[in-house]
Amino acid sequence: MTQPSATADTPRAAAVRWGIVAGAVATVFYAVLALGRWNAGDSADYDLGIFAQGAEAWSRGHWPQSDIRGLSLLGDHFSPILATWGVLWRFWPTPPTLLITQSVLLGAALGVVVGYARRRTGVRVALLIAVVGIFSRAVLTAAMFDVHEVAYAAIALAVLCIALLQHRFGWAVAASVWLVLTKEDLGLTVFAAGFCWWWMYRGEGWRRPLILAGIGVAGVIVAMLVIGAFSPGSGSGYLAYFGIGSSNKLPVPEDHSLSPQRLLPVLMYVVLALIVGVRSKLTVLAIPTLVWRGVSSNIHYWALDFHYDVVLWPIGMLAFVDVIERYGVPRLRSWQSGCVGVAMVAGFALAVSEMGDRSVAPGSFFHTAPVVENIRALAAAHLPHDARVATQADVGAYLVPAYDAFSLRPDQHPSVDYVMFTSKPKWTYQVPVCAREKLVREGAQVWRRGTVTLVKLPYRQRVTPTC
Repeated sequence: MTQPSATADTPRAAAVRWGIVAGAVATVFYAVLALGRWNAGDSADYDLGIFAQGAEAWSRGHWPQSDIRGLSLLGDHFSPILATWGVLWRFWPTPPTLLITQSVLLGAALGVVVGYARRRTGVRVALLIAVVGIFSRAVLTAAMFDVHEVAYAAIALAVLCIALLQHRFGWAVAASVWLVLTKEDLGLTVFAAGFCWWWMYRGEGWRRPLILAGIGVAGVIVAMLVIGAFSPGSGSGYLAYFGIGSSNKLPVPEDHSLSPQRLLPVLMYVVLALIVGVRSKLTVLAIPTLVWRGVSSNIHYWALDFHYDVVLWPIGMLAFVDVIERYGVPRLRSWQSGCVGVAMVAGFALAVSEMGDRSVAPGSFFHTAPVVENIRALAAAHLPHDARVATQADVGAYLVPAYDAFSLRPDQHPSVDYVMFTSKPKWTYQVPVCAREKLVREGAQVWRRGTVTLVKLPYRQRVTPTC
């Protein structure tokens, strides 16, 4: 009698093993970077403090509200999927919960991509994707700068791309729904997925492409309606960067010129796809993100210093895998292999530059910096539990959830009892020295520990850190 083959499922089992190992290594790596920044005192109100307050509200069964952001988070971005952070917050109510969750999501996304690459293209390509993927600047910018809702999009996009490549409509629908619940602009990506399905499987007709496109359109419409209902201005303030509506009053530099920097996201996608992957039909999924970022007046959307590229990350990697699966691994001395080599060098150079800019020291994972200890010590000694305190951007996240933290910025005017700030020489949204000195002069009481200052105001009042 013929025995069942012991190796029948070897390719699938090998792919699973590779995915698990790659995902686990990436998760640990990203968690060490994120928690290292947290322990070093480099985490910020924007966005960790904001999302921590949102998670706390979700955990109590309330709509997500952030005093740091100054509005309901559903009036800022449409991200109901972040209610899952509220569930986790119930068990571990501290901002590192969100940092670790994001690391798991990003690691899982890489694991899915590497597992697929192992099964479809073999060991060499899977190893290449694992190394290039884990050190890509596109994901490091997200892993090293607090938390962002698009971490949820990374794994959903990986699943969507694989569903398109493997003709799995059910998985494509599930991933599409996940995406439209993650952020309002991702409905455009889902719409593109409908076009991509039609392009790949034209002989099947229009029903499935229209379903995917319909999910995308419905997602955008619902998102805009919800944002309008929860926003103070009855609409998304981010549309002002596209010449629609009024500003959301964020202090973001704008530029309406045809600057060449608008093409930086396109170059990032080309690097992520290792150049040759641009030929894949999956590139269609990247187009909506590249277009809205490129036409915006918000210069942060063009830059490679923020989390926006993480949406392109799984698309680019799987586009490369798709091209290799279709056309084979390039010969060593071919122009295609040269392109891959150039992209790899560029990718690693961008990653090293990002890690240098962020000054991330993985060793910080093992000890807490004095500035963090001083923030906590001053708060424990002098802040009542119900205190309303306006904080500089590098302080607020460390006071959530024990205290009611607000943002000490010129664009916000919170009514508070205390203010807390640091005198770090370099920080985003640093309160001017003259404004800090003014707050100290006008304070009823002042306490200092190291670089941290806590000021008790004479009475509850609105504060604006201007000179």
